[in-house]
Amino acid sequence: MNKISLFFRTIIHIKYMQIVYRLIRLIPKVNVKEATAISYPVRPSNWKHQALFKKKVDRDLNASFLNYTKKLSLPNDWNNEIPSKLWVYNLHYFEYLLSDNKDNEEHIYISLLNRWIDENKIGAGNGWEPYPTSLRIVNVLKVWLGGTELNNKVFNSIFTQADHLSNNLEKHLLGNHYFVNLKALLFAGIVFDNKDWIVIAEKGLLFEINEQILPDGANFELTPMYHSQMLVDMLDIFNLTKAYSGLVSVELISLIRIKIPIMLDYMEAMSHPDNGLSFFNDSVNGIAPNKETIENYAKKLGFKVNNLDLNNTQLIDKKDSGYFCAIHNGNKLLFDASPVGPDYIPGHAHADSLSFELSIGQERVFVNSGISEYGVSKNRLLQRKTKSHNTIEIDEQDSSQVWSGFRVAKRARISNRSSKVIRDQKIVLSASHNGYKTLLNNCIHSRQLTLGHNNLDINDSITGSFKIASGYFHFHPNLKVELEKDYLKVFGKNFKLESNLNCVSSKLLDSLWHPEFGVEIPNKVLKISFERNYLDVSFEWDSF
Repeated sequence: MNKISLFFRTIIHIKYMQIVYRLIRLIPKVNVKEATAISYPVRPSNWKHQALFKKKVDRDLNASFLNYTKKLSLPNDWNNEIPSKLWVYNLHYFEYLLSDNKDNEEHIYISLLNRWIDENKIGAGNGWEPYPTSLRIVNVLKVWLGGTELNNKVFNSIFTQADHLSNNLEKHLLGNHYFVNLKALLFAGIVFDNKDWIVIAEKGLLFEINEQILPDGANFELTPMYHSQMLVDMLDIFNLTKAYSGLVSVELISLIRIKIPIMLDYMEAMSHPDNGLSFFNDSVNGIAPNKETIENYAKKLGFKVNNLDLNNTQLIDKKDSGYFCAIHNGNKLLFDASPVGPDYIPGHAHADSLSFELSIGQERVFVNSGISEYGVSKNRLLQRKTKSHNTIEIDEQDSSQVWSGFRVAKRARISNRSSKVIRDQKIVLSASHNGYKTLLNNCIHSRQLTLGHNNLDINDSITGSFKIASGYFHFHPNLKVELEKDYLKVFGKNFKLESNLNCVSSKLLDSLWHPEFGVEIPNKVLKISFERNYLDVSFEWDSF
């Protein structure tokens, strides 16, 4: 498909206001001037501090982000986009102020913060872009709320950054970027007693919380990773409103109090028994704080955490986001019967419609391939493609037209979602999508997953005509996978899985699994070719 068509199919979904604000951003702005906080803020006594991250910068200024480590050479590295712009962004976030080793390295971090102020010209460079500015404002204020002393130079800089941010909210992007803009403005507004910032933030948050957190608790971009990040954002905002009572409306506090418990339940449903994230859309471990840390933070703030009992047969239908969670006999199946994401901001979507992940006990078995990088690259595009997920590829096309780094043209639409539990013996999940529909052919992929006591049956069917179709099944790299004479054997630490494939055309291929940014681990993928318009595959296992 040519670029003009891709571009058209992409932009027809965006909001009118996004176009307007993109045009507004082209207008030259007045140079940013240093602003001064009216007075040194007063720290409340009841902020609940929570370390969120692992050590990222040491006393020798060796910085490690996205699994890439280098010794900082400042001031050059503030804007040196090697290895990537995202790596530089992480340097500017100052998340290391909230690391679990903060007390040992705190003087290093505060020194680095003062260097940032001296070496980053106001309004210029990567560090002054709205997204890293938003994260840095919150992280600096949170470490101060947690007891770290900061000087007037730092407070004046944070005030200036908030003033700059208030005129550069990312309304052209919306989504998680705009949300953290509003969060930062609320933090700065409350700490510095700036009522204008509070009004802007509160008005925006009241709308965005309802927009971006679906009734079933999911973040509307439908990525477990960004869901975890937004859950931390919500906990932070709740923490702030408790520490500074009476400065925001009861309506906002009540909305946050309602949303956090269902967000915790969603994180629990969409996590694997090893407590790691499931890898649907842009999701990997190591970016958001881990599940245990988030749950501990929630408990500190008085929220109850409900952990699922894997020994009870359970079917959880997250119908608003589209995902299914099925638990049977200690095993957990997650099924993507969801849209690609919000139509006007699908940048973190993958072509993974009707993909699934499975854990047998504590071990991951079927895994989506994850992501190792952002930007525009062959790796980025490959990791978003259909064949990098546990689903069906037709005519070597993707179920949704992912392109560039964060673009989606034509999107798969889900239909016929259904689920049932049969006499507590098996759970049946099913859905269809039209991602392969063209002007000349109404091609529909339908899938049914049946999770039994020690088996998973997968039934795929395709209506309409096609030339070739293939099913992909990616295995976790810790597993030993063998395919001999059309007989599949998979060995885990505590199970053995088998499948008789003598009625289909199959082969075992080498692939890569990306559990974190900057990480690729060799694994195996089973590719099965359709010889008819349907494909039935059964996997059975014995646990020991």
